Amino acid sequence: MKGGEAPNKTVDFIKKRFRGYYKDCDLYLPDRFGRREFGFMFLDSDFVQRHLNFASKREVKQFLVDRVPAHVYHSAAYYEKPGAPTMAQKTWLGSDLIFDLDADHIVGAKKMGYGEMLNRVKEETTKLIDEFLVRDFGFEEDGIIVAFSGGRGYHIHIRDPRVWGLASHERREIVDYILGTDIDVDMMFPKIPYETTRWGPKNRYEMLDMSAHGWRGKIARGLDEEVDRLKDMDRREALARLREFDGVGDSIAKEIYSSLFDGEEGKRGYDKFKKGHLDIFSRDLYLSGFTRGFLDRERPSIRGETDEPVTSDIKRLIRLPSSLHGKTGFSVILLTRSSLDDFNPLSDAVPSSWSDDLVVVRGKVKAEVQLKGETFNLKKDIVRLPEYAALFFMCRGMASLA
Repeated sequence: MKGGEAPNKTVDFIKKRFRGYYKDCDLYLPDRFGRREFGFMFLDSDFVQRHLNFASKREVKQFLVDRVPAHVYHSAAYYEKPGAPTMAQKTWLGSDLIFDLDADHIVGAKKMGYGEMLNRVKEETTKLIDEFLVRDFGFEEDGIIVAFSGGRGYHIHIRDPRVWGLASHERREIVDYILGTDIDVDMMFPKIPYETTRWGPKNRYEMLDMSAHGWRGKIARGLDEEVDRLKDMDRREALARLREFDGVGDSIAKEIYSSLFDGEEGKRGYDKFKKGHLDIFSRDLYLSGFTRGFLDRERPSIRGETDEPVTSDIKRLIRLPSSLHGKTGFSVILLTRSSLDDFNPLSDAVPSSWSDDLVVVRGKVKAEVQLKGETFNLKKDIVRLPEYAALFFMCRGMASLA
């Protein structure tokens, strides 16, 4: 166990509870599990056992009860011979599309408490599903499988046959789109000719479309919110905010502000902008400064979050829903998009088989966690905790059995 080697009696205690869980749990297995590789990590060693496959649920369950792993994984990929000892011998047949979101992708997560961090990751998971996978890519919500990882985040599985054959570089392009990599904001709002004269065509910017799919719609909606933010500020605050945009100095900030808010109400640039017009700036430089500066500043709030190596790896192992997470003692919970909103991992992922019976543990550090609506404090001393809280701290390496 990481976080300091646990005494044998602590490991034995955890193993006993894990074994009881696996005896009684309703084990979930993914589609075509007989074509998938399985992998395991264990409580009392750093050994990783993989290149295993199973023919039946009974075989998987028996392995879990006999060996009591700390972590259980299955491959996103399907293979001709999933149990072959090398990847080359397996013969890859295709792979699900997997997204992994956890605290590593959240700005400021290190300063958050565990519960706050989990809430932020859930918000990002919801945005990824709604804004990108459903709205932009057109996947059906019912076909998207969500799982709480049991630790610090969520996994998303897409098993649509259309994604099975995607190569690593194609999956990486999906990630680049979600992260908004190398977006040219100027190309998002092209000029179109509206009148032909003897000196050539006259051009104007294409109208903003708040309902548009893709990044053009995301930027349009973001800009719409931004002008409302600026409107609610006094001039001094608004200019200070605009000067924070990359490439926007004092003079350009003043021109942007004047273009938006000077003039008679109802006829200001702001009023035209709210109707979708971009031709409100006297120079393209000011529009470009506003849109580019906005995107540079607000990209993290618009883009999605995901772990690029996980999504692009066509042979990745991912946690098995219904298994246990060896660093928390939580269940890896299978969810749908509709059940995600009300899901509370600090209550719903605590296995019902963990009891309220008091367990005496010795704390190694000072720590606090809220589980099942109660707050538990650990200190460097002997403490008595309900079994579910004691297991959490012991799995975390923060406490040992006294």
